[in-house]
Amino acid sequence: MTIVGPVTGGAHGWPFGASVRDAALDGYVEEEFFLDGDASLFSLADGTGYGFDGYWSVAERGSAPFRTRILVRRPVDRERFNGVVIASWNNVSAGFEFLGGLGAEVVASGCAWVGASVQRVGVHGHPFMESRGLATWDEERYGTLSIPDDDASFDIFTQIARAVGPDRMHGDVDPMGTFEVEHVLAFGASQSANRIATYYNAIQPVSTAFDGFMIVVYSGGGTRVDALGPGPSLPQIPEEARAIVNLLPFGSHLLRDDIDARAFVLNSETEAGWYHPVRQPDSDTYRLWEVAGAAHSGVGSRDDDTNAQLLRDIGILPGEVAGLPVKPNPNTLSFRPVTDAALHHLQAWVQSGTPPPVQDRIEFAGEPPEIVRDAHGNARGGIRLVELDAPTGTHVGASPEGVPDLAGSSTPFSREEVRALYPDRDRYLARVDAAIASGVARGYYLPRDVAELRAQAEAAPVP
Repeated sequence: MTIVGPVTGGAHGWPFGASVRDAALDGYVEEEFFLDGDASLFSLADGTGYGFDGYWSVAERGSAPFRTRILVRRPVDRERFNGVVIASWNNVSAGFEFLGGLGAEVVASGCAWVGASVQRVGVHGHPFMESRGLATWDEERYGTLSIPDDDASFDIFTQIARAVGPDRMHGDVDPMGTFEVEHVLAFGASQSANRIATYYNAIQPVSTAFDGFMIVVYSGGGTRVDALGPGPSLPQIPEEARAIVNLLPFGSHLLRDDIDARAFVLNSETEAGWYHPVRQPDSDTYRLWEVAGAAHSGVGSRDDDTNAQLLRDIGILPGEVAGLPVKPNPNTLSFRPVTDAALHHLQAWVQSGTPPPVQDRIEFAGEPPEIVRDAHGNARGGIRLVELDAPTGTHVGASPEGVPDLAGSSTPFSREEVRALYPDRDRYLARVDAAIASGVARGYYLPRDVAELRAQAEAAPVP
């Protein structure tokens, strides 16, 4: 594999997904690189399948040439770098690349972040939508990029990890600026979470390229390693789309438990029901956190900088691209601070062996199992955001049967209901302070977030 860069020029003059904030203000540099090579293609080994235990075995069946890009953000000064690289599998569900894993924890911890372009849609666009792939967005800059199909994505991701990892060749072009890297973590959310779950079960045992995996808003079903090969598919996906939207049924398999790489699953309430059949006991290599009340893609989960980047580069947001209806009361909760805390704990897990704290899980009861709710209609158990421990409304993330509702809902209490709970503002703020303190003590809030969480609560419509 060869690496070219930093890449400059193009019709726009900046990389797709470039930060809307000057990275230098945080003591970081942002650069783009192109990678050329041949990617191995995999199929299930003869006589094996996508077993429930996640012990999947693959065999190489050839290779394909590729040219792709990575977007790198790293500290300018060597002393700021903590030795950890987060490699984020760019999400392409909306027909263009959505960059994940970019919370405040990246800069606060001093780690490096790498946005990995590994799927065909991200480069060439979606065949069933208006093309918004990199090559269309800026042909001058990205016209030479090529990913043959998503079967190549797994080995491309491996090669990216090795290009920024501890054992990389320090040649003339080094995306890490000759910094000493100690650990590489994989990050994937939503569609990307499905793909890195398959990477964990099928590829990581062979590649050993990653030390930890952050699997966010994950439904408990990966993808096939060979899109058109044998294996079950999510039944809602039309046959003609399965080479592009390649998903195993939700809740259909575990994450394997026989490898050393740490697996951290962070789910909102939306995924909790789908994931429930494959919950695993917390262990030396596995953690599950579930955020009660939060939704997969509620308006509260949107990051202002990411929204600004998408509006600058695309002109619209992912939900608008997909043509999803705008709900009158989408979920307003944000679990971004919990994601930052999870990344913080995952880094400590791989660096020092300190495991993340175990959290309560969302409560289920009945057959089939359903989420248990309190008198306000909010889920019981799970990670308790301030808005659930000091409630001023009902927040639902769970999706009904049928077409997934990823936006959830938030319904404010009436003025009378709020007054019944909090006869005066001081009692409300006391509940807020207790909720924040509990979150910090339990490890799903970080101390640096306390002031912002308090300020958000003070803005709540409580008399």
